[in-house]
Amino acid sequence: MRIGRGAQGLLLTAGLSSVAASAAADVETVRAVSHAEPDAARTAAYWTVSRMASATPTGHRSARKTRKRSGPPTGTPAAEKDGGSRSVGALFYDDGDGGHYCTASVVHTPKKDLILTAAHCLYDPKKHIYARHIAFVPDYNAARPRPYGVWPIRRTWLDARWTRHGDPDLDVGFAAVRKVGGRHIADVVGSNTLRTGQGYTNRVTVIGYPVRSHNPADKPVRCTNRTFKQARHQLGFDCRGLYGGTSGSPWLIRYDAKKQSGDVIGTIGGHQDGGSTHWRSYSPVFDDDIAKLIVKADRES
Repeated sequence: MRIGRGAQGLLLTAGLSSVAASAAADVETVRAVSHAEPDAARTAAYWTVSRMASATPTGHRSARKTRKRSGPPTGTPAAEKDGGSRSVGALFYDDGDGGHYCTASVVHTPKKDLILTAAHCLYDPKKHIYARHIAFVPDYNAARPRPYGVWPIRRTWLDARWTRHGDPDLDVGFAAVRKVGGRHIADVVGSNTLRTGQGYTNRVTVIGYPVRSHNPADKPVRCTNRTFKQARHQLGFDCRGLYGGTSGSPWLIRYDAKKQSGDVIGTIGGHQDGGSTHWRSYSPVFDDDIAKLIVKADRES
């Protein structure tokens, strides 16, 4: 992945019209893999309340100390309970070993049907298998499991460098949901605008679904802090309490709590599948590779 091949500072607007010319012209050459979900018609019925409640999180982020650091830096904030958003939800799926979940968010596109998550929530590059029975449940919580319904996934888009060898810099995936009740998901819950080329340091709000053992209320949590450079194509973010299940959580700048939306510049994933401890998370840098992938996904959705 390369930063700055014509998409620095890219704002993906309603028509994706501000895509830089080089990125737009090159979108057909993006190394993307599209996969149709074979069980979409049965997915909504598959995810009963009991199945959602018994699903296990993707990732095994722990409270253990690392070799290089005894724990989180002084002053590291803790995730706040009840920090949900209509445009963020739980992503349930079956990988053949039972039901699991990640976090996903709605992104603003012309067709109003795309969600963003981590690629490792959609495809396992080690086993070379796609997730099945994938469903997005906006603002999921145990008290109100389906506040805006269950939205089955009908197609996914991933970079081929992820599907071939699990490139952590491309641990980003997009998925198109089916309409529910004749309505597009963005019209029902709103959406976040995807931005690229925002640099390494930004104040972001991260919203996600930690494992129930550390989040007994089974509600989304929210945390705000500044990002930092982890590597050339990776961002870092410190916040206590982002355990397994938060893979795919959006990193939002200019988050508006009243509108429950913002501009998304990252998603938990990438290095160490997003992090090996609950207090340090990672995201691939959103650059022109991500811009071309979302444009291709929206065109084909």
